[in-house]
Amino acid sequence: MFRNFIFILFLAIIACSSEKKSGTIHILGQLPKHSGEYIFLEELDVRKSNLIDSAEIDRDGAFDFEVDIEDAGFYVLRTTRENYILLLVEKEENVEINSGEALFENGCMIEGSAGSKFLMDFEKFMKNQKMIVDSLAIVFQESRGLENFLEIKQDLDSVYMNVFEAQREYVINFIEQNSGSLASLIVLNRKLGNNVVLDEVEDFIYFHKIDSALMVNHPENKHTIDHHKRVEEIRGDKFERFYADKKLEPGNKAPNIVLKDTSGQFISLKDLSGQKVLIYFWAGWNAKSRQDNRKLVSLYPKFKESNMEILGVSLDENEKVWKGALNLDRLPWINGSELKGLDSKVKKEYNLAEELPYYYIVDENRKILYRDKDLNSVLNKIDELI
Repeated sequence: MFRNFIFILFLAIIACSSEKKSGTIHILGQLPKHSGEYIFLEELDVRKSNLIDSAEIDRDGAFDFEVDIEDAGFYVLRTTRENYILLLVEKEENVEINSGEALFENGCMIEGSAGSKFLMDFEKFMKNQKMIVDSLAIVFQESRGLENFLEIKQDLDSVYMNVFEAQREYVINFIEQNSGSLASLIVLNRKLGNNVVLDEVEDFIYFHKIDSALMVNHPENKHTIDHHKRVEEIRGDKFERFYADKKLEPGNKAPNIVLKDTSGQFISLKDLSGQKVLIYFWAGWNAKSRQDNRKLVSLYPKFKESNMEILGVSLDENEKVWKGALNLDRLPWINGSELKGLDSKVKKEYNLAEELPYYYIVDENRKILYRDKDLNSVLNKIDELI
């Protein structure tokens, strides 16, 4: 009897020690511009958001939340769908938010939460990024009927690339300095418009760096676990891509490409046998592709004289975007698309990363001679060949 009691007590101790201990977070502040309104607190789960609590802001603008949590997490404090603050709160933190503005993004002070300060600084940076991109979109729309629209569009693409590179630099620097903070997951995964800033495969080192640090600092956190699973999947894909890539090294035969052109007629790489071909993977929505179009258009007559053709393979999914880019950039070479975007069959067959554009040079018998993502390197190789 005594032995059974000891055994049961031992199991109870193990069970208790394996349970996560909860901690209380305290979120309070002053929002005088919102007195009398309701404020809502939501938790961002891995795939959804959950309403945790709501409170009425008193006549002096004060509000107060107390919530028991088991681990650090992301929370959204909002008065409306458009007016919100993203917080990263650790157990036992007392977070104080004060804003004399009607919109949080116009001015807000956060104390007591280092993670939330990281996110606030990032949101300020992203607000500036959005302002620049929105201004580019306005100029684009207002310039569409002008005679020099193509020149204006090229300048806009150049500015956008600078904005993109600024965000890439911000993200990399943040990860290098704060990979052990859950805030790194927000910074890593934020897109610039439709464009991913860090590629899972090409920039895997940063995904891995965050994973390693978070598995030490927050090993049981649901956001850490979700990111860890993603990193393991990427690692598996990298091995698959490595072996697939071996089949596409120079000296091997390029897979045939069959696409529909703008009139709906089928075109294929095999039909271009007997001449060298520059296979150009691009997209109308991709700013770098649009910049490369300008260089290639000027060089295309020289290619034709040397019995070299260009096969433009679009990874667009929107037909209007694809055809619009063809017309605006006046692309004279053979162009085709599956209109399936990054889910295109040809993307998998050529083992392409999401970063565009990309180039393959094949000879008269479809043997791969060279491949690269940098157009200048590709053009240097073409000079050698022709």
